[in-house]
Amino acid sequence: MASVDDLEAMLPEDLESSMTAARIDVKVYKRRWWILFLFAGMGFMQCAVWNTWGPITSSVKIAYSSWTDAEIALLSMWGTITMIFGLIPMTAILQLKGIRVALLLTAVFMGLGTGIRCITTDEKAFTILAHVGAILNGMGGIVIGAAPSLISSRWFPPNERTTATGIGCTFNQLGNAGGFFFGPWLVHLPGNHSKPDNATTDTDVDVLRRDIYDYMWISAGICIALLLGVIAYFPDKPRKPPSVTSSLRGQQYPLKEEVIKLVSNKNLWLLVLPYSITLGVNVAWSSVLDINLAPFDISQDEASWMGVYITFGGVVLAVTAARFSDLLFGYMKLTIIVLMVIATGGYTWFLLLMNKCLPFSKAQMFISVIIGASFNYACSPLFFELAAELAFPVSEGVVGGLMTMSWNIVGAIFLLIMQTQTKNVIWMDYVLAIQGLAVVIMMGFVREEYRRTSLDKATENPVAQNEEEE
Repeated sequence: MASVDDLEAMLPEDLESSMTAARIDVKVYKRRWWILFLFAGMGFMQCAVWNTWGPITSSVKIAYSSWTDAEIALLSMWGTITMIFGLIPMTAILQLKGIRVALLLTAVFMGLGTGIRCITTDEKAFTILAHVGAILNGMGGIVIGAAPSLISSRWFPPNERTTATGIGCTFNQLGNAGGFFFGPWLVHLPGNHSKPDNATTDTDVDVLRRDIYDYMWISAGICIALLLGVIAYFPDKPRKPPSVTSSLRGQQYPLKEEVIKLVSNKNLWLLVLPYSITLGVNVAWSSVLDINLAPFDISQDEASWMGVYITFGGVVLAVTAARFSDLLFGYMKLTIIVLMVIATGGYTWFLLLMNKCLPFSKAQMFISVIIGASFNYACSPLFFELAAELAFPVSEGVVGGLMTMSWNIVGAIFLLIMQTQTKNVIWMDYVLAIQGLAVVIMMGFVREEYRRTSLDKATENPVAQNEEEE
């Protein structure tokens, strides 16, 4: 682990001088929890909107006869494609204009993306608006995906940073559960369609379109409420920083120089690669979970409940692992490897069941998928925080942008394959098992360093950790 002198040598000269200048006044505000709550709420809704269509695949294909599995996969893919192409401008806004402006723009994208889906139920027009809404919502996901570590660093003390990042990341993932729960709850598959060959009536179509229309309005209403919350109170930063390294962010490198330092950090890339593979594959797969399980006589409602269990399990495990990392400093890499070993075991079990190498049962399938996906998702905040540590003093927002772009590229590739492989879905199950094993192996090459936290601990001000509200 690098010494404090080594760490300070990595900083620009003006940052070095600030470290030796007068004592930095550090303060922790109670309002940090409002900031985290609002950010987490936006993350939840952005992912829930992204996961609108997968959980109600059977219903929406009845309501809109021109919709196919490929169309639904494309609606999910827009989120990843838009994130990739919008990443540079949105990250630049985040760095140059600050968190408030970037998050306000994010909330506007989400409000528009959900609002335009409420204009009509006409099949052709609604299909176009659903795609436009998916693109806008994807733009909104860029800052939400990139900023969890930046929010935690800007507002939380070192002993709460990983926990705050865990909440920021996992509530975005919890939006998957929101889609799996609210979709089938609000959009009911008609009882006479328990079998795919049953005839569709005009009444079925009208009822389903009305249910979908109501679902669109509820989503839009929540997103607009979050927009009003950001307008009401979401400052760029607290008046006084919660840590020494947070106080240095006003003197950060120019954006171009930060990107150069990031790209040239080989150790960081050794972490980004496994992160992008595991999160990209899992998020993309979860959006088409209903399609993957349909050939095995798993209904829309059963697949949706599986998605709820997976996400809730991942959230609980992720926050627990994040808190563990805050309390027991220095074990992020080991924790990631242990979680991924268990996840790989779950996915391998699932693959053997799907290939009928083991006696098939729905109970085993549920348990294996929940174990695999939950433990996999639990790694996400640890990857984020370890990346911020390895990249320091590069801003957490730029690091988050790189992480977000990387997993979205993998997710887009997965969904692109889905466009041509809708009839045979067993390939997904092989990918899940293989990616878990690959991530475990690749993590062995990462050199664990805690540049940021080591500097905070070495310069810790014992007087300035009071929690205050002004």
